[in-house]
Amino acid sequence: MKTYVDPGKIPFKVLAIASALRDKGGTPLIVGGSVRDVLLGRPPLDWDIAVNMDPYEVLQVFPGACTVGIEYGRVSVGDVDVVSLRAEEDYLDKRHPSQVTFGVPMEKDLERRDFTINAMAWDPFTGEIFDPFGGLNDIERRTLVCVGVASERFEEDPLRILRAVRFKTCLGFNLDPELVQAIGTCKHLLSHVSGERVFAELTRILMSPAVYQGIMDLYEYGLSAVVLPELDKAPTQAAAGVALCRPDLAARLAVLLGITGAGVHDLKLRFGLPGKLVKDVEWLSLNCDPEIVLDNRTLPKGHFGLWKQSGGYNNDPGYIARRIIYHWGREQLERLVEVKRAVWLGLGKGGLPKGYLYLVSGLLSVSEADPQGFMKIALDGNQIMEILGVEPGRLVGEALEYLEDVVLQDPELNQEQTLTQILLEWWRKRT
Repeated sequence: MKTYVDPGKIPFKVLAIASALRDKGGTPLIVGGSVRDVLLGRPPLDWDIAVNMDPYEVLQVFPGACTVGIEYGRVSVGDVDVVSLRAEEDYLDKRHPSQVTFGVPMEKDLERRDFTINAMAWDPFTGEIFDPFGGLNDIERRTLVCVGVASERFEEDPLRILRAVRFKTCLGFNLDPELVQAIGTCKHLLSHVSGERVFAELTRILMSPAVYQGIMDLYEYGLSAVVLPELDKAPTQAAAGVALCRPDLAARLAVLLGITGAGVHDLKLRFGLPGKLVKDVEWLSLNCDPEIVLDNRTLPKGHFGLWKQSGGYNNDPGYIARRIIYHWGREQLERLVEVKRAVWLGLGKGGLPKGYLYLVSGLLSVSEADPQGFMKIALDGNQIMEILGVEPGRLVGEALEYLEDVVLQDPELNQEQTLTQILLEWWRKRT
């Protein structure tokens, strides 16, 4: 019995590309994850069109298309990929085929795909679903099954092992027993996959609402030992803590590292993490201990030690909150509060720790007023030089730092006239 799905679910731009290909003699079909997502009632993130034309014929239809990947039969028309029906052989680098043959039948093209739920095609004009490997039935059973022999699919590209866990986590599918057995046999091959590709899959797992199960699957299938050994130190606690955080990658990574006691620099080297993410995660993980306010190694020490001179926390949670916002931003403070709570609860502890409560109190006090009111000191360097009659140099920096501390302790003092009087008084005492 044939299955049909309304082509009206296909975006106009995708239909326009398919129509242009058909007008030139092609037989375009919607393939891949977009078909799966439509059948699951999910909005597709991207759209792929397969067509019985070689990539250079496609390029004649769309001469301005992006040709990155054309040797593998891929041409990108805007954000839509047009792929030539093809067969692939000999994945020598555990990712790319060393031999590609164009002009194969549709079923031959679909059989090279990873899972049956991704190996379906959809006629954009009639709505007919072509399903040679039982993907529709597997969607109905909510079971992830490899196309053909699971171990062969994983040997072609071991990243498919992590993709299996990601689909299980994000789609709520079960794993076919043969697939699970192949994971155990082939998991060591993940060491051949680039860190960037591995981290892309780990990110999707970490950002999933079902992240607890995703982390436990990584551990229970033995995959964390290969790609994320930090997790093996405290898998259950890490999974619980991360699941308590909103889907914020920096915060969830910081919780994982905070609970397991690992550092971010090993992850940076292994996965090629971007500098901004490393910086945020490092600061959060160093300060994630729920029983302290801030780690001394991260305190914003100025050139002239005014943090220390002003009494450190100054027994004022609002002051430390403003300090953090001034140097690192409000979002980072909110993240830190959430990270401390998640670490504490992930470790199975009850009550509320003092470091967490201190920061929550400070954050609440700042939120009652305009949080931007103290972010810019009312006097700048040029004004300070004019008021004090001094030349550019160390003295101006010292004065700016002093005024910064004054304003962070009491934002209401951040007025030009008020700060001028405070500056002059400071200058008299100093001289």
